[in-house]
This record gives sequence, structure tokens and C-alpha cells, in this order.
Amino acid sequence: MFTWKILELFANDDKLTAVRYLLSGTDGKITVSSEGKHEFKDGTVNKSLSETVESDLVQWLEKDTIQDDVNPIKLAIENQLKVIENAKKVDFPWLANTFTVE
Repeated sequence: MFTWKILELFANDDKLTAVRYLLSGTDGKITVSSEGKHEFKDGTVNKSLSETVESDLVQWLEKDTIQDDVNPIKLAIENQLKVIENAKKVDFPWLANTFTVE
């Protein structure tokens, strides 16, 4: 499951030009997040800034970041989730046997 959060807006006059976002992905147990700034391509934003709502921003962001039918931001988060899920947690080797009972 993915959740977009818009952190900042950038505009010239009443025209939105870019957003700073946070995308979080979760597999139920683990959450991975990626923050970035995206500048919209010409023609993506089709409303004035004063008429824009957050759901518009997310829709434009999703549309504008797709490359070859894949969203590279989401793909990177999915890959990180897989790596974390498959990794085996181990103790720090320098802490092994630090405490002894005599």
C-alpha cells in the first residue's frame, strides 16, 4: 500500500510548477519512505493553484512520474521492502559476549 503526502508547493503566479512529496509504502509490518521534489511537465497541471486540491496533486504526481508504464519511485520502495523483508537481523559483532556472568 502506498501513501503520498504533499509537503510543499512551488508556483509562479497562480501556476503550480513543482511539489515536494513523501511517498510511503508498507507491506503491513514494514514501512519505507522516499522524499523528493518533482517539477511538473508542461501540460500536466490543468488547474490554477487556487482551484487545486490535494487529490489533484497526487493524481498529477502519479501521472507525471510514470515511465514505460512503471512508477520508478514506487518500484524503488517495493524493492527496498523486499530487501528488508528478506534480510536476517543479526547482533552487532562487537557487542557479542560483552557481558559475562562469573
